[in-house]
Amino acid sequence: MHFYNYHQLTQHSGNFSSFLGGFSGASFAFIFGLITYAITKRRERFIQHKNSLVKLNRLLMSNLHDFGVIWEVSKDMIKSLKQNHTTASRLNLMTTTESFETEIGSIDLVNMVFEYRMSINKLNFNLKSINHTLNRLEDLYINGQPVLPINFSALEAKMEHLIKESAKLNEWTKKLLVIDRIHQSKTSGRSSYIYGVINTQWEQNISKEEKLEGYKALENEVAELEKKLPDDIF
Repeated sequence: MHFYNYHQLTQHSGNFSSFLGGFSGASFAFIFGLITYAITKRRERFIQHKNSLVKLNRLLMSNLHDFGVIWEVSKDMIKSLKQNHTTASRLNLMTTTESFETEIGSIDLVNMVFEYRMSINKLNFNLKSINHTLNRLEDLYINGQPVLPINFSALEAKMEHLIKESAKLNEWTKKLLVIDRIHQSKTSGRSSYIYGVINTQWEQNISKEEKLEGYKALENEVAELEKKLPDDIF
């Protein structure tokens, strides 16, 4: 009788130990899985942040080119408007950062980019308005209706204002490009497994001297690009 009770007690104790061991193993595997998942996601987020810096660099460089195109086209259009003539030229809209803005992992940089995008959206609205006005003037000509000179002068004034505002945005684009490049420089050599995992945001302390030095380098780069001709490629 005593042997039977001891056997049952030993059997239950063994089952509990097996259960406890299995539970501990499953808990450890679950916790390890969560840690691995968190590390993987942080690493992926850091890589996404670095890629977004490259995207921002390309977009800002493209915008600098587009501003130059807007100025050249606008000047030709203004010449026609001064003579009370319409023009077949139209202004292309600027590209915005909306498609990858949330991929940036720096709150400070995101705020700068957001404000920049709002200004680009405002510029695009004015570009659309000018294009629409030109279409309406063209329709009047096609229908044989007279166009009052005041319409040309009003559009001319609007385009002059557009050139001034886009010049300010061009300067903003260059400064934002400098800050973006400094961010790229400070993160390029960072390990995604260490720096990327330890941090959740990747802010950078950028001094005024760094910004001015970067701006000067960009100005020199733009000047060199303007000198290059297709024959310089090969």
